[in-house]
Amino acid sequence: MSGAYYRFQLETLKMRMLSGSLTYEEAKQEAQPIIDEMNKKAQKIARRYHRRHKNFTFSQLMR
Repeated sequence: MSGAYYRFQLETLKMRMLSGSLTYEEAKQEAQPIIDEMNKKAQKIARRYHRRHKNFTFSQLMR
């Protein structure tokens, strides 16, 4: 899956949270598998180019 798909999923969660159908904690739990997958892929890319990757967090992605 691509980065655009992950961002779309996170934006959907953000909209549901802002509309009140999800609490912050529920949204965080639903987003965690997506964030973990994003971090795995980013770590793999960073390793390929000899760079460090700072992990994405829920609060960073919900801004």
